[in-house]
Amino acid sequence: MKRDLAALAEREFDVVIIGGGVYGLSAAWDAALRGLRAALLEKDDFAHACTAGSFKLVHGGLRYLQHLDFHRMRVSIRERRNLLEMAPHLVQPLRFVLPCYGHGMKGPEVMQAALAATDLVGWDRNRGQPDPHQFIPRGRTLGADETRAALPGLTRSGLTGGAEFYDAQMYSGERLALAFARAAAREGAVLANYAPVIGFRRAGHRLRAARARDALSGREFEVRGRVFLNMTGPWTEITRALLRGAPHDGRVLRSKGVQLLTRKLADVGFAVETRQKDLSALISRGGRNLFAQPWRGLTFIGQTDKLFHDDPDRFGITEEDIAGFLEQFNEACPDAGLRRADVRFWVGGLIPVGNDDPNPEVSKVAHKFEILDHRRNDGIENAVSVQGVKYTICRYLAERAVDLAARKLGRRSVCLTAHRRLPGGDLDDVAGYVKDALRTPLNGNAAMTENLMRQHGTDWTCFVRYARENPAWGAPLGGTADVPAGAIIHAARAEMAQHLDDAVMRRTDLGTRGDPGAAALEHAADLMAEELGWTPDRRAAELARTRALFTPQPAASREAGC
Repeated sequence: MKRDLAALAEREFDVVIIGGGVYGLSAAWDAALRGLRAALLEKDDFAHACTAGSFKLVHGGLRYLQHLDFHRMRVSIRERRNLLEMAPHLVQPLRFVLPCYGHGMKGPEVMQAALAATDLVGWDRNRGQPDPHQFIPRGRTLGADETRAALPGLTRSGLTGGAEFYDAQMYSGERLALAFARAAAREGAVLANYAPVIGFRRAGHRLRAARARDALSGREFEVRGRVFLNMTGPWTEITRALLRGAPHDGRVLRSKGVQLLTRKLADVGFAVETRQKDLSALISRGGRNLFAQPWRGLTFIGQTDKLFHDDPDRFGITEEDIAGFLEQFNEACPDAGLRRADVRFWVGGLIPVGNDDPNPEVSKVAHKFEILDHRRNDGIENAVSVQGVKYTICRYLAERAVDLAARKLGRRSVCLTAHRRLPGGDLDDVAGYVKDALRTPLNGNAAMTENLMRQHGTDWTCFVRYARENPAWGAPLGGTADVPAGAIIHAARAEMAQHLDDAVMRRTDLGTRGDPGAAALEHAADLMAEELGWTPDRRAAELARTRALFTPQPAASREAGC
């Protein structure tokens, strides 16, 4: 996967996709598999914004029962099954236990009915899955003792039982998005990061080209296309204004979702009830839930839903955000006793809101995606804007968007992505593959080898080649146990990493569990500097840029990022 701006400028594409999050990358793969000439332009790095700030959960929509939205449940269950099959190294089942207190709407009796309904709606949830370890079991209710055993720190007063169900979890949401990017490039799509779209060339009611700028050199260029897909997430309205050639002040209305990564709280996922109500639920069991899930030896807790009305480039997570979230979680789960020192890292993003007159403190998060045909709304024949709300349905939303693009092109095509494996995912027995590989771990380091396999699947063997080229590249980065130096080299050589944080936060998991320490960052900077020919000043600037990610932003910050 190489960054080739000349290839973008030299020919006309059938589909030009603006936005390199997981939705845009999924669409690029889908379009290329159908034989369409596809190009993708991303203003920053692939998966840098809301994709990286996701909750790592691939969910089957149990919560949608409260909205009586069975169609959305069916779509979520199917797409969860697809991701478990497409990327078994990156997506695995995860057990949840929901405590029940008293009886009635909050009791185990109602949850038993909900689990039965979910199993009925998802009757085919494991169909075609070759690996039994990837199966989603049936839900069941638990007694009070079994619930306490699963959640030993649970508030005991009034506990009458629990509900056990399974969803799925991403080992790395960033690597999953990169798998879509690699799959798209493998099928002939031309992708570029750090290539913001600054305008469009238009003839009559049709767009002819996107005008882009190379953020690394400042050079401007055009990408000609027949259909344009706007998949820019929080920047959707801003890009839509560019499509129309209209001014925009850069401010958008969104829900600010923040997740915290803390010390480990439990071996299973669980939920705690807050005093805040779910404003869109048709069937309410009480307050809105916060979910906690074990992830990589820590616990992910999500998420907030505070209103954001500003430029998405000004998104940032502040100490106030962290303190407010901790207060909310501790009020709902006092036995956890979380303190600021327990917070290892924080991620987040901007989510569409579904109400026209939102509360100034709490937003009503949108639950449904939107596909907007600009022919009807803006008189532009060949432009489509797509806005999603959940990582889980990225493949499905891409399918719907590319279906519409193909119709605009007058092309009859069939989506091929549903049962196609992503790079590294050609595995029918992940556990067996890992077990076999650990008999001869890279550099004798079992933890590092398993981490590489979980992130790269069958493609992890490229790191053996890096170690042969330079034995030092097979050893862990300074101060780490499971990230080899070769992973930084691979990020720069084969995965379009242009900045240090691209490699630290999105190509590897060096920084996704919190600050890896000065030794690791210095070592990574040395490797990137040598590979990309950075000057000492550039190396220092890259280190400063990356270190800033591990400090919450000031409340009035105007730093870019999502």
